[in-house]
Amino acid sequence: MKPENPSHDPNQGEGDKLSARHYNRQVRDFVAAGKVDPAARQAESFVEAHPEEAQRAETAAKRGPHGSKVSIDELVAKGRTVIGRMRPMVERAVDKLRAKLGHK
Repeated sequence: MKPENPSHDPNQGEGDKLSARHYNRQVRDFVAAGKVDPAARQAESFVEAHPEEAQRAETAAKRGPHGSKVSIDELVAKGRTVIGRMRPMVERAVDKLRAKLGHK
């Protein structure tokens, strides 16, 4: 069943069309502004000046994004810090609700 108004549907189907449109617009603006040649010259001079660093960057880019490896202990510790920060807010909300309902 398709939504009645697809523009408000966060699930855009195959691919994120809104982000693709935004990216394509930025690429067109970059090319139209004549920034391609200067950027290419800047990249070329960087590669000539720092070939090893450029090679490492290229290799990393070819591997693509990869998730961070976080241990269970780190996740538990992060969870505890979030709960610790949220506890006072939750307690205040509960106190307000109890006061509003007249409960102790």
